[in-house]
Amino acid sequence: MSDETPQAATDESDEDESMITPAMEAEIGILGEPDTMTINRELVRRMAEALDEDSALLAALEDEEGTPEVPGWALFTYFGRTRQRRLPDAPKRGLMAADELTLLAPIRVGDTLTVVSKIAGMNERIGGRVGHALFVDHEWSYTNQDDVEVARTRRTVTFFKQKHSGE
Repeated sequence: MSDETPQAATDESDEDESMITPAMEAEIGILGEPDTMTINRELVRRMAEALDEDSALLAALEDEEGTPEVPGWALFTYFGRTRQRRLPDAPKRGLMAADELTLLAPIRVGDTLTVVSKIAGMNERIGGRVGHALFVDHEWSYTNQDDVEVARTRRTVTFFKQKHSGE
């Protein structure tokens, strides 16, 4: 009798082992350092033009004294500078699987928003067409100067246990 484990049995048991470590689980719900952003009229105007927005929004942005309500995408004039938190023990490479924006209250030009990130949750899918996958939900909360939460954004990043063939 041989002491060697057949390769197929090793791969199968390795595939069933969770990718979520205690260090990863400990990060769920921990709030990141707050950051601030101001809804900048000029950046919103540029983005509105790039998105070919309606003339009513562009006209409202021309009034230098007004504080018009802006669409939720105005958060993304800043979002590129907001990084997702590093997750201990996670594979180095991940794939962005989804982005979600939830508006909770009006956002206006000139609003100063406090942005706080957290790891909102994680789950796994074992098996299937792409094999063992770990889904990590990153969330950012936006609170205005009046302490009103105006929006939440969520990004799901997927990590695969083994290299995915793309098929």
